[in-house]
Amino acid sequence: MLQWIRKSSVGADVTMSVCVGAYVLAKTGLLDGKSATTHHDAYKDFANEFPKVHVVHGVRFVEEGNLATSGGLACGIDLAMHVIDRYFGRQVAEDTAYNLEYQGQGWKNPSSNAIYAQAA
Repeated sequence: MLQWIRKSSVGADVTMSVCVGAYVLAKTGLLDGKSATTHHDAYKDFANEFPKVHVVHGVRFVEEGNLATSGGLACGIDLAMHVIDRYFGRQVAEDTAYNLEYQGQGWKNPSSNAIYAQAA
């Protein structure tokens, strides 16, 4: 699986992980030297297991190059909404959120997770 992710990521426009899925992405080595995030309860463990990855606290998601990671599950929805916005524009993203009955606004501001910045 890790080999497939590494190979597939090379030609992909975006490779994403949600929540502690960042562990899988980090195990590929693709996040080495890059910034990433994960669920706030995993910050310390993730940083210890993957010291070559800069763990960003208090954000909904992080994008670096063609890699993107999100915090918890709701943050994963925000990352997906952000990607819709990037590819198809704000109106399509707003319409998608409406159709999903999704009221979250974190996809518009990844730094809106500041309450978890001090989590360890």
